[in-house]
Amino acid sequence: MIRMNNIHIAFPYADREVRAVNGITFDVNAGDYLALVGPAGSGKSTLIAALAGLIFPNQGEVYVDRFNIHKISRSERARIRAEQFGIIFQFSEMLGRFSVLENLEIAYQKPEIDTAFNQRLDYLCERLEMRELLNRYPSKLSGGQLQKAAIAVALIRDLPYILADEPSGDLDPHSTKLLQKLLSEEHKAGKTIILVTHDMNLASKAKDIYEIVDGNINRIVK
Repeated sequence: MIRMNNIHIAFPYADREVRAVNGITFDVNAGDYLALVGPAGSGKSTLIAALAGLIFPNQGEVYVDRFNIHKISRSERARIRAEQFGIIFQFSEMLGRFSVLENLEIAYQKPEIDTAFNQRLDYLCERLEMRELLNRYPSKLSGGQLQKAAIAVALIRDLPYILADEPSGDLDPHSTKLLQKLLSEEHKAGKTIILVTHDMNLASKAKDIYEIVDGNINRIVK
């Protein structure tokens, strides 16, 4: 379970303070599939970063299971991310000097490539139609191809939570449909999914849709 309680996040900008998140509270239960929608700059990505322990709120608490992730050590936060979260970042986190396959092997974080890796790799390659990308390097990929590879890197470890921050930003309509189907399959397999997107069509398969505007959850769309 994830619980965000009265989260406030502000950033200094020039001679003023910009409030990105203003007192948001919500719970995510195991097996939920929710989408956070809203315009650019509304605080969606900032909220996801706080949830993953990547930034600290100015006020409020974030719990992942029994852990208040902003009151534990840096190494413990990293361990929780590694064991719990498959994070699809808004911008690719691919390692440029390694091929797509090598990036996947590194992301798998095990000393040996085993049957589980190969099965998961086959599954992701089929769902994302990306097998031909495996031996290519990130610098040789288009934006859409790079995004597909980054999605596979995020999901290769088959972790219980998927945090997807604008995952369709560089995808064409066909690839966006592939991603939508993949997320639905992952949800049916028991994953808990939090999707950040401005694409209402992509969000439509989520069980719950929340609208965020100016750092506040204004209404439940679905």
